[in-house]
Amino acid sequence: MSFLQPSPAVMALLSLQTFLYLPLLAMLAAARTGAARGPSRWLGLASLLLALLGMAAHFGPPLLNLYTGPLPQLAAGLTKPLGGMMLPLLASAPLLASRFAPGRGWRWVDWAHLLLLAVLLGLWGFTRFY
Repeated sequence: MSFLQPSPAVMALLSLQTFLYLPLLAMLAAARTGAARGPSRWLGLASLLLALLGMAAHFGPPLLNLYTGPLPQLAAGLTKPLGGMMLPLLASAPLLASRFAPGRGWRWVDWAHLLLLAVLLGLWGFTRFY
């Protein structure tokens, strides 16, 4: 491996963080919103909206061919803190809380979300300390 080649763990983290995590989270949150009742449904909907906002912030400005101005600066301000981890973690928080809220449906959504979150945090920790 040469000096300028990133490790496979870094590439996996960047791929998951950039292209996969928020769309997968949005699907899980949509499933929770459809199957749950009461507070759990509202928390699932909050997670879905945050995931959609994150995808719009990440992919919207380049898709609209906007590279300067206030919109790309706002999008960068949403997607860059904590090395790009802040938005995925914020979007995951309501879905994680919906696990403990009354009216929860489809327990597999919780397990799939925990697995997805564990992979993201595991890769992030691995790339930070090794």
